[in-house]
Amino acid sequence: MRFTTSGTGAATGLRLMVVEVTNCGTEPVQINGYPQVQVLDAGRARLDVAILEGSGGIAAIDGFDTPPQPITVAPGESAKSAFVWRNTHASADPPLVGRHVDIATAPGGAWQPLVATSPQSAVLIDLGSTGRLGVRAWYR
Repeated sequence: MRFTTSGTGAATGLRLMVVEVTNCGTEPVQINGYPQVQVLDAGRARLDVAILEGSGGIAAIDGFDTPPQPITVAPGESAKSAFVWRNTHASADPPLVGRHVDIATAPGGAWQPLVATSPQSAVLIDLGSTGRLGVRAWYR
């Protein structure tokens, strides 16, 4: 499995990042539920971030809180998820800034890095002081 993103969409402090998983193997893979996510700083240390299933009240986005459905990802095919967060900073502490994300398709799955696919994009999760990241269930 390979995890990629083409970058983050931003508007007035709200951030949205679409994540794609591609089956690079030779057998179909069944996925269901939410990706497992770890947000890491520039030195790859894990940040203290609450990972929420669905939007967690961060924002109302069409489809983001749709319940998980089983998906079979054939070799060469892909499925998607997304992250949502707010870049709000209301603390004297330094802001939380994720520069890397490790991700797995499900609990107990193999952790792999999320890779930015274009030269203009980067993995940047600028959480400010919110410490919350909403994660959409896998979908097509």
